[in-house]
Amino acid sequence: MKKKPGKPRRWLYPAGVERDYTRRLVAIADEAVQAIEPAVLRALGYRADIADPSIDTGWYQGLIQALQAGTSLSPLQDQVLGPLISEFARRTTSFNKQQFHGVLRSAYGVNVLTADPELRGMLSVWESENLELIKSLPTKYVDQLRGQVAAAVQSGKSLRDVVALVKKTGKVTKGRAELIARDQIGKLNGDITQARQQGIGVEEYRWRGVLDGRERSEHVAREGKTYRWDKPPEDGHPGQPIRCRCSAEAVLPDLDDLNALIVH
Repeated sequence: MKKKPGKPRRWLYPAGVERDYTRRLVAIADEAVQAIEPAVLRALGYRADIADPSIDTGWYQGLIQALQAGTSLSPLQDQVLGPLISEFARRTTSFNKQQFHGVLRSAYGVNVLTADPELRGMLSVWESENLELIKSLPTKYVDQLRGQVAAAVQSGKSLRDVVALVKKTGKVTKGRAELIARDQIGKLNGDITQARQQGIGVEEYRWRGVLDGRERSEHVAREGKTYRWDKPPEDGHPGQPIRCRCSAEAVLPDLDDLNALIVH
C-alpha cells in the first residue's frame, strides 16, 4: 500500500535572515547619507547656530562639489559588498533547506534524502542583482538631492525648508535600503522553495501567508488555495511579488512516488 503524506508542518519564513539583512543594508545606506548630507548642508550655507540662515549665493556650485565629494567617500565597493551578499544568500539557502527537510519528515514520518537542485546559477543571478541594487543607493540619493534641492531653491523655498527636504531625502534612501533587503530575501527564499519542491516531483502547492495583519488583501484571499508551479498567479508565486513573505505548502505525492531516497 502506498504511504499517503500526512499534514506537513508549516514552512516558516526566514524572518531572522531578513531582519539581519535589513539592518546591514540600512547601515550601509546611512553611511552614504552621513558622507553626503553634512557636505550638502554646508554648501547651502546652513549653520545650526544661526537663527535665520540664508542660502549662499554660490550654492549650486557648492552643491555639485559636495555631491561629488560625498559620492567619492561612499563605502559601497564590490570587495566589501560581495562577501556580505554571499553570506546572506548562504544563510537563506541553509534556512530553506532546514524547512524543506523538516516539512518532508513531518509529512511522511521518515527521513527523506534528496539531491539538492542546482542552485549556483540562481544564486549567482541573485547576488549580481543585489550588488547592483545596493550600489545604486548612493547614486539615486545624489540624483534626488541634486534635482530636488535645485528645484526647491529656484522656487524660492527658505533655507530651513531646503534643509528639511535634504533630511527627508536621506530617510527615503534608508527606507529604500530596507525595501531592497526585505524584498530580496523573500524572492530568493521563494525561488529556492520552488526549485526544491519541483526537484522531488511536486507539481502543486497551497498558498500560505504569514497572516499577521500586514499581508496584502489579495494574498490573504489566496490562503489555502491550490496553484500549479507551471501556472503562477498573476503577480507570481509566493515570494516573487514585492515584499511578499508568503510560502508554498507542497501538495505532496505518495511516498513511493517521491523523487528521493527514503531512510526508514
